[in-house]
Amino acid sequence: VRDAAPHASIVNEYITPKQCVTTTSRTGDLVYCIRAGTIDDVALMSEVTPEQMAEFFIYCKEVNAAVADMRSLSSDRLVCLVTANDLTGVKLVGGDATFRKALSAASKKANDLYPNLNGPTLLLNLPRLLGALVKLFTPLFLEEVRKRIKFERGPMESIEEVSEVLAGSERVKFLDALDELIYAD
Repeated sequence: VRDAAPHASIVNEYITPKQCVTTTSRTGDLVYCIRAGTIDDVALMSEVTPEQMAEFFIYCKEVNAAVADMRSLSSDRLVCLVTANDLTGVKLVGGDATFRKALSAASKKANDLYPNLNGPTLLLNLPRLLGALVKLFTPLFLEEVRKRIKFERGPMESIEEVSEVLAGSERVKFLDALDELIYAD
């Protein structure tokens, strides 16, 4: 399916299942896992425009929306998309600003197009300095924001490739962490 995305012949050379996969939670929600810190964003953005990159990500969101709709109908439960953004390897300085702009543009457009799809966002394994700042400022966030965005160290930290959350003991650990972070009452 991903090969049919706009500009996939280029983007798929840089964003592979090592960095990005979609799986399911134990509740049936879709979970989009990405480790952007391992994407060679400078090389990628030398081959595509920010608009082309945004088109690729919006296509991916459209596919997830279609899958979520089908699962919602068959389960009689609204299926959402949880985003697990593993920040391992992310540089606080450097990288390609146009890649971040493309991600932001795609996210804003997708939120407008698919508002019912949006589930919680997990920001995992923040760099230490950023993690300290988050702890300092999180109490100042609106309660609604605190419910939708979770910051945590640990989940996905021990894996080499994001695709490891798809099977085996790493999947079990990942699902346990999801249950604790977003599904526990």
